[in-house]
Amino acid sequence: MAKTNESALQQEIMAWIQQNQYVYLATNDKKQARVRPVVLFINADRYFFATFTGDAKVAQIQANKLIEVCVPLSDNGHTGYIRLSGIARIVTNAALKAEASERCFFFDQYFNGYDDPDYTLIEFDPEYAEYLRPGETYSQSCTLKRY
Repeated sequence: MAKTNESALQQEIMAWIQQNQYVYLATNDKKQARVRPVVLFINADRYFFATFTGDAKVAQIQANKLIEVCVPLSDNGHTGYIRLSGIARIVTNAALKAEASERCFFFDQYFNGYDDPDYTLIEFDPEYAEYLRPGETYSQSCTLKRY
């Protein structure tokens, strides 16, 4: 395993994330972790999930903003992963909700516009990454904080 400097590692992680929209989201429901598949999409270098307002993940994030996302990786028959830890928040800004809805490939299948009361936009600010390259046995980690 080749150790990579933090900047190069961050760039490699971001390249994987940009090509992998299907991820697993972990939230906390009191004392129990809850994991489910979701679509992570990027808009203007920001990370988002679109979901139904009544979904449990919305209430769980409102109660505890600390979440984790796991991006499964596969390359040439080898597997790996990226784990992202950070903070999630429910977006209330109508302009941002409208802009993000244009980047979500499945939006029109489930929602009737960005002002649909069933549409909730969740922004994710990853702060830390653990990365296991496909085919390697040891993970590397780095911070992802943008400021």
